[in-house]
Amino acid sequence: MIKVSDIVKEMIYSSEPELTTMSRGSLNLSAYAKRIHPEVERKARKPVQLGTIVVALSRLANEISHEDPLLPRIELDSIAVKSNLAEITFNKTPANKQRAQKLFTEKEFAQADFLTITYGASEISIFAPMPLVKPVLKNFKPAAPKLHLDNLAALTVQFGEQYIETPNMYFALLRAMAVRKVNIVELISTFTELTFLVKQADLNELFHLMNSLMKQAR
Repeated sequence: MIKVSDIVKEMIYSSEPELTTMSRGSLNLSAYAKRIHPEVERKARKPVQLGTIVVALSRLANEISHEDPLLPRIELDSIAVKSNLAEITFNKTPANKQRAQKLFTEKEFAQADFLTITYGASEISIFAPMPLVKPVLKNFKPAAPKLHLDNLAALTVQFGEQYIETPNMYFALLRAMAVRKVNIVELISTFTELTFLVKQADLNELFHLMNSLMKQAR
């Protein structure tokens, strides 16, 4: 038999807004209990008293209040922006891997102010200034790209090493973007940096959003 407390916990943890509100001590437990009452009974396959749900929520709220915040406070050290970029993606084949590696030996690519190559399980993506698109396509012939996007911008945020141990660090940044419906084309990460690839038209809003998280001078 499924416990009501387990059902309630599953429902809270599957709903990020309610979980966040509960972790801040702001969730109206009685109102929320009334809202989920029918679903709890359906999952429990038996009648459930409303008070039982409220008690389960109260105990869960007490547990959550002693945990780390779902949305940690993030302070960024720096922001860097690059515009007029392109993404070109090829299938990951032995020949294309060699072609990608060759780019770093070419002078025009070695001197580029932004050049990132990522290797996925089945794809190779190249992020470079738009003037380098033709040289990239020429270097990869006869292979044809499966994706070619122009007019992109990269915004790179840098943060302290301590965030490697901070749960939900990336989630906190991405949630802030999701609320404002800023579309992310690609993500590139290193130890203390995260780069957002977005359409040029979305760069201004993204910059203002991330700038609000900049570390304030003490």
